[in-house]
Amino acid sequence: MGYYLEDKLTGERLPATISRLSRKEIMLIHKSKRFHFKWDKELEFEVYGLRIDSTGEIVGVVSIKRNRNEYAVKVRLIASAQEYTGARKRLDRIAGSLLAFVCLTSFEANFDGFVYLVPKTYLIKVYRDKYGFQNTGTSMFSNTVNSKILIQKYHESSDKEGIEGY
Repeated sequence: MGYYLEDKLTGERLPATISRLSRKEIMLIHKSKRFHFKWDKELEFEVYGLRIDSTGEIVGVVSIKRNRNEYAVKVRLIASAQEYTGARKRLDRIAGSLLAFVCLTSFEANFDGFVYLVPKTYLIKVYRDKYGFQNTGTSMFSNTVNSKILIQKYHESSDKEGIEGY
């Protein structure tokens, strides 16, 4: 159980896994130009990749920082591979799965699910409408309740207690 992506053409569910990337993998992602942003600048932070289990292909990447002073996890960067963005994308649930993973990380760090990010202006509406983030003016955040909703939507757990354990 865990994460899955949805093939928009066939409706097939593709099991996926999120794991921390090595320095070498981060540099390969940076050189590949498949993902926006300068990933080589994220080496000092926690960088995770979302992989399709059957192929091992990394289709999404997120960089986070556990901010103990603010009791929240900051999403520094998040990106889907360029071929899976916009109207032409074939796979769905990439960003949602990564955000749910960050929410789980926040609960595990005893931050009560609080997650924040500073979005590009054109993405504010997406983070608000699709993922339930609230706008604070300079950043957006997901609170405890919203983070539980994201986890329930994007992460299938075999744990009977589920997210209620947090």
